[in-house]
Amino acid sequence: MNSNSSVQFNEQGVPVSTTFDDIYFSVDNGVDESQYVFLAQNGLPDRWQTLSAHGCFTIAETGFGTGLNFLLTWQRFLEHAPSDTRLHFVSFEKYPLSRSQLNQAYQLLKPVAEVSSEFLKHYPAPDPGCHRLILSQGRVILDLWIGDINELLPQSLPQAQQKVDAWFLDGFAPAKNPEMWQHSLYEAMSQASYSKTTFATFTAAGSVRRALQQAGFLVSKVPGFGRKREMLCGQYSESNKLKRSDRRNVTIIGGGISAACTALALTRRGVDVKVISPDIADGASGNPQGAVYPLLHAEHTPLSRFYWQAFSTATSFYQTFCSENWFPTGVMQPAFNEQRKTRYQRIADNLYAKESVNYLQPAEAGEKAGVPLGVPALLYPKAGWLRPEAVVKSIFKAAGVEFVKAKAVSLKQTDNKDWNVLLDNGESLSAERVVIATGHHVNSLLPQGIEALPIQPVRGQVSLVQTTSKLSSLKAVLCFKGYLVPADKEHHCVGATFSRNNDSLATKAEDNEENIRQLTENAQQPWAESLDVKTARVSVRATSPDHQPVAGSLSDNLYVLTGLGSRGFTSAPVLGEMLACQLTGELMPLTESALRRISARRFQS
Repeated sequence: MNSNSSVQFNEQGVPVSTTFDDIYFSVDNGVDESQYVFLAQNGLPDRWQTLSAHGCFTIAETGFGTGLNFLLTWQRFLEHAPSDTRLHFVSFEKYPLSRSQLNQAYQLLKPVAEVSSEFLKHYPAPDPGCHRLILSQGRVILDLWIGDINELLPQSLPQAQQKVDAWFLDGFAPAKNPEMWQHSLYEAMSQASYSKTTFATFTAAGSVRRALQQAGFLVSKVPGFGRKREMLCGQYSESNKLKRSDRRNVTIIGGGISAACTALALTRRGVDVKVISPDIADGASGNPQGAVYPLLHAEHTPLSRFYWQAFSTATSFYQTFCSENWFPTGVMQPAFNEQRKTRYQRIADNLYAKESVNYLQPAEAGEKAGVPLGVPALLYPKAGWLRPEAVVKSIFKAAGVEFVKAKAVSLKQTDNKDWNVLLDNGESLSAERVVIATGHHVNSLLPQGIEALPIQPVRGQVSLVQTTSKLSSLKAVLCFKGYLVPADKEHHCVGATFSRNNDSLATKAEDNEENIRQLTENAQQPWAESLDVKTARVSVRATSPDHQPVAGSLSDNLYVLTGLGSRGFTSAPVLGEMLACQLTGELMPLTESALRRISARRFQS
C-alpha cells in the first residue's frame, strides 16, 4: 500500500512535505499562482472556446498534491467552456494526502470551496492504480493515478498517443524531487503530444528546459509568479495531429447494469446509442437490493487491484447519477470462524489503505452494524447498497438512448463491416457497431466464425424477509457466505444461492430455506432467527473461468461486456467507461496489463 504523504502545516496553514522539504502551494496566494502558472500559460480558459460539440480537452499533470490545479481547472471549465464539452484531467501522485489533510489544506483555498467540498465526497482511498472519478454529471473526469509516475506512465502510454492537449508539470522542484524529472517523463510527453499541445511548469531549471527541447518542445522563459523570477512554458514542435474521437453510432444489446453504464458513457461522449432489450433490468440487474464493495485478497493480486479501482469509480458514479438510490452505509464481513478471522486480519494489516478496509473488534463491529455480531469483522467504510432496478432505469434515463423493446436473436455482418440485427418480431436493424451485454446469453448472439466465450451461468436466488424488532436496527450490509442488507420498505434482502451451470429462473422453497439457514448458522445471533420469507427472486450470473470480466472488441465493430459475476454493480461503471473509451479512442482508466486480463479476445485460440 502507498502510505499517505508526510505532511506538516506551517504557521500560515500551508501544507509542507517533510519528505521533500517543500510547500504544496504559494504562501501568498495558491489559487492565483495556479491560475497564472498552469492555466494562463497553457492558454486557458480561452482554448476551451474552440472545442467542437462534444469535444474533450485532456490535461495531464505530473503531481496531484492537494489537487489545487485540478480544482481550479474544474471550476474554470464549468464557468467558461461550452456546455456540450468535457474535461478529462489525468494526474499522478506517489504520496497521496489523506482526506483530513486535504480538508485542512482547503481551508486556505476559499475561491475553490464549492468544488473542493464536492471533490472530498468522491476522493478515493489512496490504494495504488488508477481511480477514475465521474464529476459534474459526467462533464468532468478525473483519472487519479496513485503510484510512481515513472512506473505508471509506460503502462498508460500506449493509449495516450497524441491525445494530451496540455501538460501541467507540477510536483516538487527538480532539485528536491529528481526522481520524478526523468528522461522517461519527457519521452512520454513527446509520445502523448501533438502539434497544439502546450505545457507549463513553475520551474526554470536548465535541466528541465534542455530535456523538454530534446523531447520536441519549443520552450520559453516567462516571468514567474510572485517572488519567483522565471518559469517555463511552451508548445510541442512536431507536426503530428490530435487523434480524433470516433463517434459512429453504437447499438447495445442488453438491458442490465453493464448495458446502462456503457450507454451513458457513450452518450456523454456524443455517440448516438440504440438499446435493444425486451425490458430494463429484467435479468441479474433486477434484484430488490444489491451490495457494492471491493474484492480484497490477503495479498495484492491483479483481480483485487481491478476491483479496488473499479470500486472507486462505482461509488463516484452512483453518487453523481443515482444518489437517491445509493446508500453508502458501509459493508461488513463478520469473521464467523477462525480461518476467516486470520484472513481478515491479514487483509487489514496495512495491506490496503485504512479508508478502504478496517478490522473491528466485536463491540465496535456490533455498534457499526447496529446489531450484535459477537465476532470481529472487516469494515469497508465507503461501501454500501443500492436499489438495482431503480439504478439501472435512472442510468438509462440519464443516457437518453433510443430504446427498442425486443429480443435480438441473431447478428450478421454486411460487406461493409456493419451489422444487421434480427429481432424476435421479424424486424431487422442496421448498426455500425454492436455491443453485446446480455450476460450468460452472450454466445447465442455471436455470429458464425467467432469462437464461443467460456461463460458459465450461475443461478442465484435471493429471499426477501420481513424486518423484525431485533433486525430493524441493522445499519450496514453484512456479508457472511451470503449477505443481509438493511431494511428497505421494511424488507431485507438475504442471499444468494450459488448453483453453477444452472440457468433455471424458477424459484425454489428449498433455496429460501438455504438462505435463511446460512444466515442463522453463521450469525449465531437472536436477530437472525425466525425470519419470515415473503418472496424470492432468481437471476443468473455470468462468470468466466478466471473470474475476470470479459470486455472489449471481439471482431470488427463487435464488442462484448459480460462475465461480471456477482459484482456487476461494482465493476460495471468502470467497464462502461473503458468500453466507451475503446469505442471512441479516448484514454482508458486501466493499465495495458489490466486491459489484457479482461480482454474479450484472451480466450481466442
